[in-house]
Amino acid sequence: MKIVKLLYLKFILSFSICLIVSFVIFFIFSLLGNLNEGYLFSIILNLSFLNSLQILTYVPAFIFLSSIILLTIFLRSKNEIIIIKSYLSIKKMMIFFLPIAFIFTLFEVNKKEIALSIEDSKGHIMQNNDKPMAKIIIEENNKTKIITFLKNIDLKDISNAEYRLFSIANNKIELAEYSDNIIFSKNNLIINNYTEYKNDLIKNYNKEKVININIIDLFLNSSIVKYISKTENIKFDIQLINLLIFFMLFLNFIFLNFFNKKFVNTKQSLIAPIFSSIIILFYYFIIFNNSLNFYRQELEILASMILGIFLFKVIINE
Repeated sequence: MKIVKLLYLKFILSFSICLIVSFVIFFIFSLLGNLNEGYLFSIILNLSFLNSLQILTYVPAFIFLSSIILLTIFLRSKNEIIIIKSYLSIKKMMIFFLPIAFIFTLFEVNKKEIALSIEDSKGHIMQNNDKPMAKIIIEENNKTKIITFLKNIDLKDISNAEYRLFSIANNKIELAEYSDNIIFSKNNLIINNYTEYKNDLIKNYNKEKVININIIDLFLNSSIVKYISKTENIKFDIQLINLLIFFMLFLNFIFLNFFNKKFVNTKQSLIAPIFSSIIILFYYFIIFNNSLNFYRQELEILASMILGIFLFKVIINE
């Protein structure tokens, strides 16, 4: 019990250090980037703080990997890892690690929702600054993605507003529209003339067109980006279950890879487990964050199977 408690304390310490260091680095770069935005310094600090949190939500796997590396270094520095490996079997170590893996997996699965909630807070701060905002609406289904971009939107003065629309299918732009002549009438945005790209042709139209957007609902939502998903629920569930499986396998592989009996000796270099974990981390980012429309689900399932083989090999070697 004391050994398990020691492991939890060491992991919390390692995780805290990695989290704080990463946050400070992201905050500094975000602060430097926001200094040219023309906001008040207090607003820049708040935006930089939220930007740093938002970046952290996108990289939980990197934070976890850094924490495990630091945890291993701490335990090896006082030869505590030898005692742990002597008294804890691989089953007990996996039981110890299960709550940590479960928390990180839940965070990974819900990171988009967390990032959007932070984006809402950023939008609220920018609206309070009375600066014209951009609004982005992303409507996605299984075949197409429609991106509507509204720039300098201010219902009190819409003279500088711009409208852009992109319809994307099979990673190609099928339709694009642009207009800087926008009026607001009867709760609708209307463009008086616009330029359209379609079938590799560009045409100018001098006629009115109503933008199919609920503008009141859009402005009641302080978020800059609004997602509208119309994908099939069955497909989404399969992807979600596979992501849960892959990330649990991924976290367990990293943990057991660093606590392998080969690296108990403090003279043994950690380059091998660090390198292999980074390779799989990049593999994860490529497979689960690409825009492929063909065989994407098959590639994700294959990734889980490959990682399962790697994890099985680590367990067998123990």
